[in-house]
Amino acid sequence: MRGWMLWLVLLASPAAAGTPPEGWSYLAESRIAWRPFGDAAFAEARRLNRPLFILVFADWCHWCHKYETETLETEAVRTLLQEKFIPVAVDYVRDPDTARRLGARLVPTSLVLTPDGRRLLRFYGFIGPRELAQVLDRTLERWARGEIPEEEFGDERTCCPLSGGSKEKR
Repeated sequence: MRGWMLWLVLLASPAAAGTPPEGWSYLAESRIAWRPFGDAAFAEARRLNRPLFILVFADWCHWCHKYETETLETEAVRTLLQEKFIPVAVDYVRDPDTARRLGARLVPTSLVLTPDGRRLLRFYGFIGPRELAQVLDRTLERWARGEIPEEEFGDERTCCPLSGGSKEKR
């Protein structure tokens, strides 16, 4: 019986549920070379002729933590982001105005913008690594053909809502 109870305790723990540990900072833990949102990121995108992949996140968000650790930080996705995109991170808590200008009403929200700022893609919520790689590859192919699809999708069940303050709860 003790083994059963230990299993239940572990299953209910924040780490098992994907809840970020107290004091978690994704940007401090990430192996992706995230840039801040701004003119320098767009200049780099123009110079390298790459779209920007923008992540709007909050360290307190369970779904952000899951997306960051189970999708973005996988080797395949990390390599794709660093070799084909300019990865940009917007911390909602630190920069809610930029997050709102980018259309984020939920976190995580991900966008792909052209170097001149046109939206190719915006989606919100958790998406697995294989699905994300497929969506990003398809978006790159369409952009290479000169298309600006402005695709948008997401699953609100895999997001944390933003209520306008800077200290929303999970």
